[in-house]
Amino acid sequence: MEESLEQRMLTDTLGAFGEGSTAVVAPDRGILLIEGWLNALRGDVGAERIRAELETLRDNLASGNPDGNMIRHLLLSMASHTSTLAGEPSVANGQMANQLRQLAEALRNFSSQF
Repeated sequence: MEESLEQRMLTDTLGAFGEGSTAVVAPDRGILLIEGWLNALRGDVGAERIRAELETLRDNLASGNPDGNMIRHLLLSMASHTSTLAGEPSVANGQMANQLRQLAEALRNFSSQF
């Protein structure tokens, strides 16, 4: 079975963030990850809010003068959405739910750098 774009993005993002607390993700790498997520979530019902946050984060990173407080806020908000998603009955795949919980934790840890 072929991996979905969402699954590939989840794997790539977890690889980029590691545990999150000491991750070094350059703004251009972050923008590429965000663009990947925007493509993966295109047309996904219920993903409008997180897509809007991703677009705001992308624009902030691309501005050349990123606002650390805004980045921290957006990462924490996305971590909260991700945690909620991991608990949804529709995420029946145990591995996917576990990876989503890992991603939420990595986003929280990464946000502490800002």
